[in-house]
Amino acid sequence: MKRFCLLSAFLLSLAAGTSAFAEGLVNAVSFQPIPAGSAIFVRPLDNSDQNLVLLADFEKALKKKGYTISKDADLILTFETLDSAGSWTGGGTNPFIELSNNHDQSGVKAPRVHFNLFNSARGGLLNPDRQEKTRTVTPSRFRIDVTLDDKTNGKRLWQGWSSSDIAISVNPSATRTMIPVIIDGLGKNVKEKSFPLQ
Repeated sequence: MKRFCLLSAFLLSLAAGTSAFAEGLVNAVSFQPIPAGSAIFVRPLDNSDQNLVLLADFEKALKKKGYTISKDADLILTFETLDSAGSWTGGGTNPFIELSNNHDQSGVKAPRVHFNLFNSARGGLLNPDRQEKTRTVTPSRFRIDVTLDDKTNGKRLWQGWSSSDIAISVNPSATRTMIPVIIDGLGKNVKEKSFPLQ
């Protein structure tokens, strides 16, 4: 029983350590200064359920920084979320026998049968364990793009974006940690600043 408890504790600490290594990146460009305590209206480009949760997170983070949330505000903070699935290659079939028909359709020549005895790339009868391993070509990514515009003159005051190699469908709570980091950079220039995803 004691060994089981120790093993469980080790696995939990390992899982926690793995999640702690997940990181996000934030970038931002400031075009004009933003007056402290300004009133801001927050709007998502897509009213999905997830974005409505992020909308509340944006408003909470802005209030914490001393900004006022108002639907009649001249400053409009717009955000968009992009969730792209990764792509993989390899891990295909490992046929030992390949059948193919001849180009001569007269019926004189029989179909061709090829026995795959040895193939260094895909494996064969003599090396069945030699198969192309599945590898990631592009990782899954989640990104939040944010802009702050003045509706009175149409000028952009600031824009920022944050990204991570994690799909929102896999860990939506981790992506919500991006919001305070983005708002911390509001009105500033930020270049490739990394932060932990929790």
